[in-house]
Amino acid sequence: MLVSTNCFVRSNSSDSRECRVGEDMLLIHGRIGEFPGGVPTFSVVIYNMCLNPRCTAHHVHVSCGEFASTTLISPHVFRRLSPGDCLVKDGLGISAGESVYFTYANAAPYDLSVSFVKYVCE
Repeated sequence: MLVSTNCFVRSNSSDSRECRVGEDMLLIHGRIGEFPGGVPTFSVVIYNMCLNPRCTAHHVHVSCGEFASTTLISPHVFRRLSPGDCLVKDGLGISAGESVYFTYANAAPYDLSVSFVKYVCE
């Protein structure tokens, strides 16, 4: 579910392509193995695919259910704010072409999807 998409253009650049959550912010999620106790491990990559190099994704939120992991994930990379709402990279910018990566361990995968991004284009 996409909650909001914003792109603010603050220059007179000839590259005026806008960025959109559904098209330009990609979340790839999949099982990569398991720990010796049989607990499955999963990788998550959140990638800013916007083609406008002047646009940075800020305040990236992910719909994440009751997300929890049996392994530590740096809260500066990914953390649950409330049930169903997780924040990526402390809300800081993810530049065009940049990705954020983390792994987690849990008995079952979570249904993860990008729910909010604020694009700032300079």
